[in-house]
Amino acid sequence: MNLVALIKPSRKIYDEVKNIKSKVFKKYGKQMYIDHLPHITIFDLKIKKSLLTKKYRSDLKIKNLKQKDLNLLVKKRHFFKSDPITKKCTYVIFIKKNLLLKKIQTKLLKKFSYIKKIKNIKFDNKEFAKNNKIFGYPFVNNSWKPHITIVSIDKKNMKDSLFKKFLSIRQNHRENFKFIYFYKYNDGKHIFLWKSKIINDK
Repeated sequence: MNLVALIKPSRKIYDEVKNIKSKVFKKYGKQMYIDHLPHITIFDLKIKKSLLTKKYRSDLKIKNLKQKDLNLLVKKRHFFKSDPITKKCTYVIFIKKNLLLKKIQTKLLKKFSYIKKIKNIKFDNKEFAKNNKIFGYPFVNNSWKPHITIVSIDKKNMKDSLFKKFLSIRQNHRENFKFIYFYKYNDGKHIFLWKSKIINDK
């Protein structure tokens, strides 16, 4: 079983992502990530399902949390030319990483470390390989670039005006979030499990 921890974007960004996904699907049909719900992945772990008890469904306590910390900056539209997972071109909306996001990922990876299983994936990047071996997830610390994925598609389509228009969007946007959502991921589908509120641990 794969357990995914994620942040949901606001309606404004959600609608933008769904709109571009719809246009890509109409033109190219089913592609990798095209049917995923718009989200920012904190982690995607392979876990021992039998050990996933109710104790993991508690609120997420962050020391000295302030309201302003729960503010994300949605930045430029970009792409990973050679996605380490798909080996294709993956189009994304970048989120500026801040201290809170780092704390959330670190705390959650530690919390679920006792039930994680190491994915049998080979990475050319040494840092990705090291993280996968230690945490069960390759994109941790400096290797993690928070983003919302649009689609992963063959590189031959990079010159399409559809993607050029997407990349031309330069508008930054700020939005708040209060919850981390947990989903079971299976066969391209996200199945909701629970959500944890981010609260102040004084």
